[in-house]
Amino acid sequence: MRLQSFKLTYFKNYDFQEVECAEGLTCFIGQNGMGKTNLLDAIYYLCMGKSYFNVPDSLIAKHGEGFFRGAV
Repeated sequence: MRLQSFKLTYFKNYDFQEVECAEGLTCFIGQNGMGKTNLLDAIYYLCMGKSYFNVPDSLIAKHGEGFFRGAV
C-alpha cells in the first residue's frame, strides 16, 4: 500500500494542509521549525492511531483549537 495524499486540519502547527505524495520517493524539505517532523508525525498518526512522540491527543490539536483531523 502506498500513501498517495493526505489532508490535515488543526494538526499541530497546520490550520489546513493537503499533501500529494510523488509516485516514487517523497521528501519534505524546509527551514528549521517549518513543520517537517509534524508531517511525519501526521503520517504516523494516520497509520498507528497515535503520535510517535507519546503525547496526549489534547496536545496534537493546534493551540487554541478544540479538535484536529487527518484524512487519507
